[in-house]
Amino acid sequence: MVNILIIGGGFGGVRTALDLNKKLSSEEASITLVDRNNYHLFLPSLYEVASSFGLDLNKEEIRLKKTIAIPFGEIFEDTKVNFVQAEIVSVDLNKKEVRSKGEKFFRYDYLVLALGAETETFGTAGVVEYAYKFKSVEEAVFLNKKINEKYKEAERGQRPLPVRFIVVGAGFNGIELAGELACCTKKIAEVCKLKNKCTEIKLVEAAPQILPMVYDKERAMIRKRLERLGVEVLENSPIEQVGPDFVQIKNGPRLNADFIIWTAGIRASSFLKNISGLKLDERGKMTVNEFMQSSDRPEVFGVGDSAVFLDPATKKPVPALAYVAVDQGKVVAENILRVLKNKRPQEYRPFYNVWIAPVGGKFAVARLGKNFTVSGFWGWVLRELVDFRYMYSILPFSKAVSLMSENVAVFTKND
Repeated sequence: MVNILIIGGGFGGVRTALDLNKKLSSEEASITLVDRNNYHLFLPSLYEVASSFGLDLNKEEIRLKKTIAIPFGEIFEDTKVNFVQAEIVSVDLNKKEVRSKGEKFFRYDYLVLALGAETETFGTAGVVEYAYKFKSVEEAVFLNKKINEKYKEAERGQRPLPVRFIVVGAGFNGIELAGELACCTKKIAEVCKLKNKCTEIKLVEAAPQILPMVYDKERAMIRKRLERLGVEVLENSPIEQVGPDFVQIKNGPRLNADFIIWTAGIRASSFLKNISGLKLDERGKMTVNEFMQSSDRPEVFGVGDSAVFLDPATKKPVPALAYVAVDQGKVVAENILRVLKNKRPQEYRPFYNVWIAPVGGKFAVARLGKNFTVSGFWGWVLRELVDFRYMYSILPFSKAVSLMSENVAVFTKND
């Protein structure tokens, strides 16, 4: 029997584990997934948690967290996957041994690194100290609480209006958050009976354009929607300093804010740098070949944000998207099976030319093909269907339906 160890329970890690469960019998392999948390985080809806409206978080914080934190116990129920909640502290590639806190050791024959990502600050002064980060469910819930507290203070006359937001980074995460914040804060202001201009939201992007990877037509749709929601978009505005209540634009103005939310970028887990003998690129990602194997350790595979894979067509790294990590997880599971059967591994052929961007309320822009884009309400419907399809791929049908129903009930209170 071979031991297969997966470190990280994100999109790529979970898919690898579930596919291996289908392909291998318990006599052929032991499959273990290790994660520091006891849940799988559905990151595409993190912005919804930060901006959800209408819940008393003193009483319903757990309910809000459960909308995107899916217990591994439910995902791996009735499977051969062994889930272990632990924090890994070292990996010895020569001994094929992994150690966690508490001196628990895991031996492996095949290792899958699916460690996810961390916030990238680009060395900008003050980000660590003063900006709200946006990578975990705890950070999203904390932001939600603070937003509601600010408007309560305004309702009591304890602070002036407007409440000012700066969202740094106009990639998909920043755009989704800025749009939903506009809807959320409008609802809060109505409940608090606040009049006049209650909210000011600025979306700040260092690049010349928001979403540089999309076409001009789609960018125009998204920008128009943001402006209609009252979001001010500032392009070509790199930030050189973040303070307790301001950001300083390089060669530009100082912008004051009550909330500075950093969505400007991600980087591979810094833990990878601690693995002696693992070949990394200049940004700290493990380099992989066409089979998603480490370039010099064929028994080690990488998926998602842990790995850098150059698209043969563009010679550029494939983007960090959830469904890309899922596709890579499928390839890794298949290739572990093929290696065990002494067959040639399958080449990974990346596909990442479709996307859906929610932009506040029941509105999304969906690119489904080179010349096919859907926007507005039907774009939002498509996003919900895609989310449900994913939930159903990792959960039994009844649990997937229950979770999506709860998400719609909680997250549409802004609309």
